[in-house]
Amino acid sequence: MKTTLFTLSLFLVSFSMQVSGQETLNTSGTNMSGTTGNVSASIGQIFYETTSSSAGNITAGVQQPYEITPTLGVDITEISLNLTIFPNPTTDILNLKIGFKDYNKYRYDIFDNSGKLLISQPILQPQTQIIMTAYPASLYLLKVSKEGKSIKIFKVLKTDK
Repeated sequence: MKTTLFTLSLFLVSFSMQVSGQETLNTSGTNMSGTTGNVSASIGQIFYETTSSSAGNITAGVQQPYEITPTLGVDITEISLNLTIFPNPTTDILNLKIGFKDYNKYRYDIFDNSGKLLISQPILQPQTQIIMTAYPASLYLLKVSKEGKSIKIFKVLKTDK
């Protein structure tokens, strides 16, 4: 009877335990690939283990999946980490740099803070200059899309000289 009661107690306790995986807050990261393999790296890992062999060293740490949430209710269908704009804030010229080989399939749209479309142009080169001189100092939205699907929306601050 004692064995049955002990087994039943152990069984009930095992269902009340909560098991959690490792979790860290990483400040940055990247995925890289080459002819010899693929590597995922992140900055800000606290837990790691180094393994050495004659071929080299590898330091493995906690890898966390990440989620990119939509901006302004737009579904993001690709992970678009190779899009940058500079300078932001800008006074006259805004540079849009795309790190994709198929940059000519993309276009950009600029909206004012009321949602009115100001510019809509295809992207013809990896780095595009957008002239902002004619627009007053304000907050603008720069939407980059590919084949009609929004990829990323940037907030651009236009200032006076």
